[in-house]
Amino acid sequence: MMHGVGPGRAEPLGVFAEEGGINVAVAAGDAEAIFLSLFDETDRETARIKLPGRTGDVFHAHISGVGVGARYGLRAQGSFDPAQGRRFNAEKLLVDPYATRLDRPFKLHASLFDARIHGAAEDHADSGPFVPKGIVEAPVPLPQPRRPAIAWRDLIIYEMHVRGFTQAHPDIPEAIRGTFAGLAHPAAIAHLTRLGVTAVELLPIAAWVDERHLPALGLSNYWGYNPIAFLAPDPRLAPGGWPEVRAAVEALQAAGIAVILDVVLNHTGESDDLGPTVCLRGLDNSAYRLEPDNLAIYENQAGCGNVLALERPQTLRLALEALRTAATRAGVDGFRYDLAPVLARAPDGFDPAHPFLAAVAQDPTLRDLIHIAEPWDLGLGGYQLGAFPAGWGEWNDKSRDAFRRFWRGDEGLKGTLATRLAGSADIFAPRHRALSRSINFITAHDGFTLADLVAHTHKRNEANGEHNRDGSDDNLSWNCGAEGESIDPAIIARRKGDARALLATLIASRGTPMLCMGDELGRTQKGNNNAYAQDNSLTWVDWVSADAELIGFVSRLIRLRRTVGALSAEAPLTGAPSDSSGIPDVEWLNLNGSPLRPRDWHEPGSEALIAVFYDGGDKEREASRAAVLLNRGFDAPQAQLPAPRDGHLWMLEIDSADPGAEGKPVADGGLSLAPRSAAILIETRARAAGRGGIDDHVLDALAEAAGVVSHWWDVEGRLHKVKAEAKQALLKSLDLSAVSTGEARARLAELSQERTFRPLPVATTISVGGDRTLRLGGALGGRQRPFALTIACEDGSIHEVEITPQLGRRGEALAPDGRRALICDIPLPELPLGRHEIMADAAPESSGHLAVVPGAAFLPTSLREGRVFGLAAQLYGLRREGPNERGDQGVGDFTCLRLLAEEAARAGAVTVGVNPLHALYPHDPERASPYHPSDRRFLDPLAIDAFDPPAQLLTDSVRAALSRLTPEATRLSGLRLVDYSAVSALKNRLFDVIHAAFRARRLAAPDDALVIAYERFVAGGGESLRRFAIFTAIERRIGGTLGQFGPELSSPHAPGIASFAAEHEDEIERANFLQFLADRQFGAAAQAGFEAGLSLGFYRDLAVGCAPDGAEAFSEASRLMQGVSIGAPPDPLGPKGQIWGLPPFDPRALARDGYASFGRLIAANMAYAGILRIDHVLGLKRLFLVPDGAEAADGAYLACPFDALMGQVMLESVRNKTAVVGEDLGTVPEGMREELAARNILSYRVMRFEREDADFVRPEDYPALAAACVATHDLPPLAGWWQGADLAEAAAFGHLADEGQAFAARAEEKAELIEAAAGPEFSAGEVDLDAPLTPATAAAVHGFIARSNAALVLVQTADLAMETIPTNLPGTDRERPNWRRKIFSPVERLFDLPAARAIIEAVRRQRTLSD
Repeated sequence: MMHGVGPGRAEPLGVFAEEGGINVAVAAGDAEAIFLSLFDETDRETARIKLPGRTGDVFHAHISGVGVGARYGLRAQGSFDPAQGRRFNAEKLLVDPYATRLDRPFKLHASLFDARIHGAAEDHADSGPFVPKGIVEAPVPLPQPRRPAIAWRDLIIYEMHVRGFTQAHPDIPEAIRGTFAGLAHPAAIAHLTRLGVTAVELLPIAAWVDERHLPALGLSNYWGYNPIAFLAPDPRLAPGGWPEVRAAVEALQAAGIAVILDVVLNHTGESDDLGPTVCLRGLDNSAYRLEPDNLAIYENQAGCGNVLALERPQTLRLALEALRTAATRAGVDGFRYDLAPVLARAPDGFDPAHPFLAAVAQDPTLRDLIHIAEPWDLGLGGYQLGAFPAGWGEWNDKSRDAFRRFWRGDEGLKGTLATRLAGSADIFAPRHRALSRSINFITAHDGFTLADLVAHTHKRNEANGEHNRDGSDDNLSWNCGAEGESIDPAIIARRKGDARALLATLIASRGTPMLCMGDELGRTQKGNNNAYAQDNSLTWVDWVSADAELIGFVSRLIRLRRTVGALSAEAPLTGAPSDSSGIPDVEWLNLNGSPLRPRDWHEPGSEALIAVFYDGGDKEREASRAAVLLNRGFDAPQAQLPAPRDGHLWMLEIDSADPGAEGKPVADGGLSLAPRSAAILIETRARAAGRGGIDDHVLDALAEAAGVVSHWWDVEGRLHKVKAEAKQALLKSLDLSAVSTGEARARLAELSQERTFRPLPVATTISVGGDRTLRLGGALGGRQRPFALTIACEDGSIHEVEITPQLGRRGEALAPDGRRALICDIPLPELPLGRHEIMADAAPESSGHLAVVPGAAFLPTSLREGRVFGLAAQLYGLRREGPNERGDQGVGDFTCLRLLAEEAARAGAVTVGVNPLHALYPHDPERASPYHPSDRRFLDPLAIDAFDPPAQLLTDSVRAALSRLTPEATRLSGLRLVDYSAVSALKNRLFDVIHAAFRARRLAAPDDALVIAYERFVAGGGESLRRFAIFTAIERRIGGTLGQFGPELSSPHAPGIASFAAEHEDEIERANFLQFLADRQFGAAAQAGFEAGLSLGFYRDLAVGCAPDGAEAFSEASRLMQGVSIGAPPDPLGPKGQIWGLPPFDPRALARDGYASFGRLIAANMAYAGILRIDHVLGLKRLFLVPDGAEAADGAYLACPFDALMGQVMLESVRNKTAVVGEDLGTVPEGMREELAARNILSYRVMRFEREDADFVRPEDYPALAAACVATHDLPPLAGWWQGADLAEAAAFGHLADEGQAFAARAEEKAELIEAAAGPEFSAGEVDLDAPLTPATAAAVHGFIARSNAALVLVQTADLAMETIPTNLPGTDRERPNWRRKIFSPVERLFDLPAARAIIEAVRRQRTLSD
């Protein structure tokens, strides 16, 4: 292809796309000619174009026919005369120093080296095929200069390598590990936010080349301190170029983390006179400093073969352009300058007025950014700590060495340590520099990791291929008693303790702390202190082996520093008061609390130091005081602190010897220091004075943002204000713990980032026929450039949505922390029902969940248009006779349920309701409450009819066991109460035999239909079933629940789970098999009922929560709140309020999986059900939560994501064709019943609670969309209520204040009920209120509720049998036989009882009349 070539322009330098082609401008003052080489996709050179224009040192041209995406390189023609400082060779393809993107990483090849450096007469080897090509990019608009959002005082820096941090992270998709896209992933950012760091310092990212000795060793440069192309990110780290880098930077900044980029402007990877010719050397060798006496040799104060001459205009311009490019294209907050004295060297040494420093100071893009110097190089006079500009920070190796030497045990360091602990004012104060400019650290990338620092006295660098000669030998390290790795528990404990003490020292020191990547989780490099060429598991963070305890300890350290101003103040300390409080800004103390005297500073053998810091506060921080106690000795001395301020006390917040300790009050200021430990105590307001130190308005703002309601009204209209302690307890359980105003504000910021500033919402729910908008925030909320949304639907379809700046409604939203954020509500296309994932190419780190749900729940015609009835039973309380004396085995089972379904259908019922069938506790069958289950997703095996195994399993052994156990089954069946222990023992003996038969059949006949059905069932159960089965196996093995499992087995990911599962696979299979049997029998019962005419099938019941020690809590721990229980405020059912002992779902955790886990729970309970009753449906809107240890009245309401949760209910309702009843008893929020009705959710109306003053609500006033009943499982049967059996029992337990008054009130209530039920066929005057309930009266009462408008009326089987004793008495547990009482009549004869016939006939007649 022919290209038009014109003279072009001399500015800007580099290759830039413009109208009709590109402009090329290359600075090469000593060159004779410059050529642009173009390459096609096969890397073939398609054109070599000489630049015709020249202005001064710049060659330039306009070339038509070349545009964005073109791949190119440069060639320079001129003399090769090293003695004169010239090294031109037109055969060497050169990377444009101003290229902003390369097509590949650098890789050394022989052709890159000019053969003449080794004496060859000439060199015609074309290096073009082996050199990365620049890529022409589209012009990028320059943003306005910005200031970092993080103040210097608040900086807590985390030095990290992008690849090393992400390469082995199991939660980052493999395809993006090791890249900036991986760094932008929520899993990566989550670790940083958990730590609480406020800045990351990224090792160099400019495209680099290997040192020439590495390929032969099979190694490559990993750190990146060998750059070639300063303006282009290395493709290995950023295959997407600057946009990928910027996305990561914005994701970090959105999380409150500044980004500091480590830049290498002191040298290039072209190395010394024997190095490759790939860029500046071949264009303008004067960019380097050459030895004045021998221009063939490069100066080498950097120790890397060359140094750049930044005092020269073109080199200075290149360096500044590199910084501006990173600042504008990536949006970084600042820079750390490697070997910074090199950058400011003049011919006679370091120059604080050097042109480079002056240029940065006045550049509008750069001057307000963070600048940090590594203040030393390898040349004469290269140590310049304290000499850099006043606004710059500087790595402070004096602090590093002092901290290491003190804890190593070096003598005479008390004064030195104090100086460094106080912020190195000797270095920074003379020029009026804030102490925050001292960058304190223990370790950095070049040297030992923290774990190795306390495990090695000598380096172990053999892997570097230099026979352990490389790397420093002066490490100031120690090994705690053994060199290198050790299995000695005492040595391991000592090392961990020393590491924590070092970290505490660092974080407690004035100045800016810097952590090295992985030190917070115990990362080791096996003693390698110079791992620059180890791009492998030696240097990558090993997330699997991360020390979780250490992570938590470091997080608390950082949180403490961020919230306590006394640990981060910037002013030099004087020892005198800094404000009107009269408190010195620092007190240096002896162990006895007395001030250190001059001679005490030099006392031999002194092992401890106490510093008490005070900060008077400012607009952002309240006044604070912190005591830092360091004891490097092996004794445990007693330390005494000064008296706290009035209304305050000393709280031990950090103890390196006890990493879990926090918030411990210290009586009288006395503290025993553990051996070799660091402790930090904070002066905290006493409880009565300040509620843990949080300003009321900040606490209230955080509580409100988290959904904790500040007050509630009881049923009698009394206002209850929630106590601050309750708010803090609930916030802690929501993972929003805050014990200070600063922490509360940090949590508000966390919520702001999670909600308002997130580019895509964590989870969004839209309904069919409703508003289909998606709210964009963060980087997308105000974006002015088009981008694409990708919606990956549950059905496998993909929808692409192009978002233009003109689309949607733009505005501002107020974040929880008070900030305003740009938002944009955009319309979405019609999408299928389901749970989908949504992504944006402009914010790849911020994917979200999108649920598309129906506008209402499924409602069958019989409920929408008819008036029907059903029966409700407690399954465990059903009895049956059965053939061959094989009845119910002592507890109602699925065969009982089948019989009841068939009988109910014959009686005209459309549904049979049952109590929750959730899995309970194999090890403790007496824990019988179905509303306090182990796992709501699975069935309780005791409901299996053990005498009805699949026919294929009726082996001789099984038949013999059935015959042998029949007498015991008959005995248990005849008991009036369920003997759960005996029933469990009986059934489990049979289960063992039946499972053994199945196991044998599975081995012998893998193609058997039963075996295939089992395999399909287990596969469908997935990970949830697997976890449940493992829990069950552990529970049976140890005879206890979650609290007794121990840390090795306490969660699905606990370290001992895999080995336990491998060793107990048969027990796990047994649990799976019992679930299979239960599901099979349940399904058979449902099918039999349907065939008998039970049109709506079973009416199942979903309990409001799971037990805190059960299988569901084990499997779903990350989604459950800890330290609180669901309960209820005082109401008629529980005058003192209720605490149910059930941990609630964490709304934030539910959102993180798009509410899919909640949807799966709903779906599991809709199996074989035509109707699902959701117990305490109000909990989808708000939950009353009670902190552990508090009274029920001290609880608070937590707002729940009602639309999202109800959306999942409606989605599964439609999918499963299951109607939904919402149990809406108790204190109902205003308007909620209307909201439920609008979604086709049936209300739950209990006649005894439906009152208007003294009158019962009239039947015609019941809503049509309702399920109505006379009573519930928590109320006595009608006959028992009539005779006051519940009152007598409550009086016996001391639950009644005035027994006589209670019976009198009951008599009035009976009279009112009979009056309401009276009609043409029933006269109230004929009823003897003092006599036992008659079948006729019972029928009249049920006829009364049957006359109601409610679509569904439920009749309790206990009322058919005229039972009197309540199945459950709220407020009791095992004081009485709750959940054990059986109906005296077998199911087969139940409907023949006189009361049953009368009640059924009355209900059926009234329901027919209602139609």
